[in-house]
Amino acid sequence: MHRIYTSKQLPTELAEIVLDYYTPLFKAKYDDHNKRKKDLDIFINITENYKSLTSLLADMALDPPTDSVTDIAEEDKEEEYLTLSTIHSAKGLEWHTVFIIHAVEGFFPSSMSYDKIESLEEERRLMYVASTRAKQNLYITYPMNIFDRHNGMTLSKPSRFIADVTEELAEEWLLEEDF
Repeated sequence: MHRIYTSKQLPTELAEIVLDYYTPLFKAKYDDHNKRKKDLDIFINITENYKSLTSLLADMALDPPTDSVTDIAEEDKEEEYLTLSTIHSAKGLEWHTVFIIHAVEGFFPSSMSYDKIESLEEERRLMYVASTRAKQNLYITYPMNIFDRHNGMTLSKPSRFIADVTEELAEEWLLEEDF
């Protein structure tokens, strides 16, 4: 992971490093690893259209591929270790544990929704959908600092949707990394 994080390679090269690492694990874990491998090969082909990891991840977050898990049975979902999903794709689904990431004012809700009350209410509905996907555990995370290309590193503000949550409702944790 450190090698990928510090690498300046193209998204395709990074994806191939990850695939090389996980292929033996897939073969050992899944009987249908060939079917899953085909999905990953399609993903590798998608990455070839990108020059930066940021643009690839942004596009995948906004419009994820929908055909990649069509042949996996419904009952297998509880056996999966990690499912990445957009909020729109998660409607009607539930998981034991859900992480809502980057709940920062200006991102969730999006700053583009500030000009119309209807847009802001749609963002609020999305937070509701995301929050109600969790059966047991819900974690909402946000960074303390964010990088702004105009101002550099700035202190972030939690989303207005979680700003008033009291400690009686939720436990607050602060995680710090030493660099």
